[in-house]
Amino acid sequence: MSINQVIKGASRTLLVASSIIVMSGCAVHSGVKNPEAGVKRDFYVPAKREQSSVDARADAANEILARNQSLARNDECLGGVSGFSNTQRNFWVDQPLPVQLRSAGAKRSDTGMNRRLLPLSPGDRIEVLIHEGEEFSGQYVVNHDGTLELPYLPPITVSGLDTEEIENRLELLLVRENFFLAHNLRISVRPLQWAPVMVSVSGAVFNPGRILINERLPEQIEESKTRIAGDYPTRRYLSEAIRAAAGVRPDARIDKVVLIRDGWHQEIDLSGIFTGAETGDVPLIAGDKVVVPTAGCFQRELARPSQITPKGIRVFISNLASGKDNAAAAVGNYATSMPYGTRLLQAVVSGNCAGGTQLTNASRFAVLVSENPITGQSEVVERSIEELMRNPERDSFNPYLQPNDSVACYDSSVTNIRDIARTVIDIVSPIKLLR
Repeated sequence: MSINQVIKGASRTLLVASSIIVMSGCAVHSGVKNPEAGVKRDFYVPAKREQSSVDARADAANEILARNQSLARNDECLGGVSGFSNTQRNFWVDQPLPVQLRSAGAKRSDTGMNRRLLPLSPGDRIEVLIHEGEEFSGQYVVNHDGTLELPYLPPITVSGLDTEEIENRLELLLVRENFFLAHNLRISVRPLQWAPVMVSVSGAVFNPGRILINERLPEQIEESKTRIAGDYPTRRYLSEAIRAAAGVRPDARIDKVVLIRDGWHQEIDLSGIFTGAETGDVPLIAGDKVVVPTAGCFQRELARPSQITPKGIRVFISNLASGKDNAAAAVGNYATSMPYGTRLLQAVVSGNCAGGTQLTNASRFAVLVSENPITGQSEVVERSIEELMRNPERDSFNPYLQPNDSVACYDSSVTNIRDIARTVIDIVSPIKLLR
């Protein structure tokens, strides 16, 4: 058998192999486009994948806009393990709260949670001054059980009370114990330092759970000890607790936030944070519970940086189309760290997935893998990059990104064929040198 016959035979074999590679690539491509039946792919718009035309998919998607679509409720824990089987993921304003959040409590004062002064919490440091009562005057710290201990007096419950209410309680107790006469008693209670508090945040937030707010650095604590009196705990408010829970999701009912304290509920409207109107932000104490109900639909008004939404998000981008790895495609930290409110098109451009030669790059496409905030299920969105560039204003076609979303860019068919041809040439070239 001659060398030429060997080369021809090898060439035929390589052509068959390349055909198999092309078919495999098409199969993989089809696998991306058409996931398993019954799996809801698109949180923003459930596109119909049986249509091959991008325009047809976009038109069908445009019939159901995400911000007006009522998403399915699914409060079941994924897998039912790890102790989350009884954890409620979403809360609805037209349904009662779970039993564990509706425990009865005793009312402490007539002013409730709407007060001018800030309520005290365990760990807070105050100063008590009593005229001609030096044995009672001094600096005190609220105990872990919410009580205050003064000499010769039984423990006084002060958690949840402001300084004026504490003054009234001390006055009644001192008079009742016959230490002072009512007309001669003068009491002053002043805050010196507000302690960190542990609260619980649940519902439509990105990271629900126990949250520690108003935490201070050691140097800040030492500095506060030199003050005579007074302190302003800017980080001990409701908005700070929500922000510490990674912010509200885009389906949150921010006008119906529920604060639970000792079994008493208060509904708070935080929509002014986004509109500029007056906001009913309230101070928190240790043990408070915050519940953020869900609206059941995506609200684009909440997809922007604010006091109770993330300032920025991390998006994972993979672009192997422009090079052998992400470094060659210039996909670095700055390309994956984006402000909240970024949309898919901006991530595609940031990952260098757009542009280039129109003939070879126009048919590229991007795949977004995102978590449905209502169900917690991962869903897949596929978009033509060319169509994204032409329809950037359509919410149904150019969705907003959420924290930890993943975006992958894929080559066009022309580029795939070109790369396969290059691979065949690289294999055949050494064989020709044997001639």
